[in-house]
Amino acid sequence: MYCCLDHGTAGRGLPLDQFTQIAAEAGFQGADVDLSYGVEQGVDALRQLYQRHKLRFGAWGLPDWRGADPLSADDLRQLNAQAKVASQLSIDRCCTYILPSGDLPLMENWKFHQLRLTPIARILADHGLRLGLEFVSPEHLRRRGKHEFIFTPGQMLELANDIGTNAGLLVDSFHCHAAQVSLDQLASLPAKRIVWVHINDAPDLPLSKLEDFERVLPGDGVINLSGFLTALIKTGYTGGCSLEVFSSKLSAMPPAAAARLAWLATHRLIEGIPSATT
Repeated sequence: MYCCLDHGTAGRGLPLDQFTQIAAEAGFQGADVDLSYGVEQGVDALRQLYQRHKLRFGAWGLPDWRGADPLSADDLRQLNAQAKVASQLSIDRCCTYILPSGDLPLMENWKFHQLRLTPIARILADHGLRLGLEFVSPEHLRRRGKHEFIFTPGQMLELANDIGTNAGLLVDSFHCHAAQVSLDQLASLPAKRIVWVHINDAPDLPLSKLEDFERVLPGDGVINLSGFLTALIKTGYTGGCSLEVFSSKLSAMPPAAAARLAWLATHRLIEGIPSATT
């Protein structure tokens, strides 16, 4: 399993050429992707950027679809242009997160997500691409809105079923921990429905005290990450993962130093799982 650097860990706000450079210099095998670079600079430029740094492509994200209005025609054209680039480079992992609470009652919120994400999934499907839905589980976010929404892999798969045949899961170790998803549950997920994976660790706190934007590097927390990755391998998942650690400590560091520290922690984790190293 190859591991990519995520912008949330280090390099947030850096142009893609600088972000890929710090990812490569730190030791990561890949880096998440900004598809707008490919639209603006061309497919060959994006391919060559990653080849120059000997990096594999990670995942990429959607434009903001949660506003008062659906995506405009211009937004959908831009998404279509990005999807065309992603298809040419076989980057079939477009992902977005789903908040676990909101102002709408459960079924109204379900319908909202279905209506907003179905046309997006359809555009991706037209280019042979998948949409990964990330379940978000910390209790403070489940209590923030008036009504709790879905926050487990099983629930998210049901929503994915209503969005499109190319919709599946983004599985995040922090959210699995917050939702108390067991290793057996993880291992029973259908591999073909796992679009992408995030790894990170959680501080030693009661679940009710976990904060989404204060995570820790692998090995600095309490999550059984070896078990997490082993369970995913048992599903038959053969894709990659991204290290996504939201941390005030990392944010305060120079991006290159934060990326290097992040890779050292990640390398210690994956080198202990021979079947996770590809």
